[in-house]
Amino acid sequence: MRSVIVGYLHRPIMKNLRTRIKQKREQLSSENVDQLGSAIFSNLLDSKILEDKSRIAIYYSVNNEVATMQIIKHLWTKDKELFLPIIKSNQLVFGSYKSGDNLSNNKFDIPEPTTPTEELITADVLDLVVVPLVAFDSDCNRLGMGGGYYDRALAFKKTSSKTNSPLLIGLAYELQKVNILEMNSWDIPMDGIISESKTYLS
Repeated sequence: MRSVIVGYLHRPIMKNLRTRIKQKREQLSSENVDQLGSAIFSNLLDSKILEDKSRIAIYYSVNNEVATMQIIKHLWTKDKELFLPIIKSNQLVFGSYKSGDNLSNNKFDIPEPTTPTEELITADVLDLVVVPLVAFDSDCNRLGMGGGYYDRALAFKKTSSKTNSPLLIGLAYELQKVNILEMNSWDIPMDGIISESKTYLS
């Protein structure tokens, strides 16, 4: 059962948790990141989640997040339509990402495509969104960086009849797992979270 609360009382707790988990993640060596990332990539392939999805958004990993470049290169070889998130007017949209495309850093120093405004898309037309996270629990609740970009971009999932699309999959290390996350009513849970040792489904 998901634990959902409305309000701001737990924000200091979430901030402390976010800081603690980020510190644990930052302590991983580059070798650890590579090894764990390869195991997560293998589990993602084993899950068959990618096979029937055509339009896929995925994050560009920074700061010891689960590495995504191996996944990105795999998707290119499968002729998938691949998209990266772009922050535009404080909203999260998505731009096409093909091999050889130039990227530029946004205000958070995260690389994103230089996609013309008229070619940007929103999450509701995607088949799958692979989402970064700071912490998670076994119910597939997600704690992000705190900006709310993904929650706003995916808010339509709360009310749309098309609730099964896009599928939302988080990637994380087991060290990011906590016993329970108390979520606000506007937080969007994941459909699944894949770690180096387990696939969690909501």
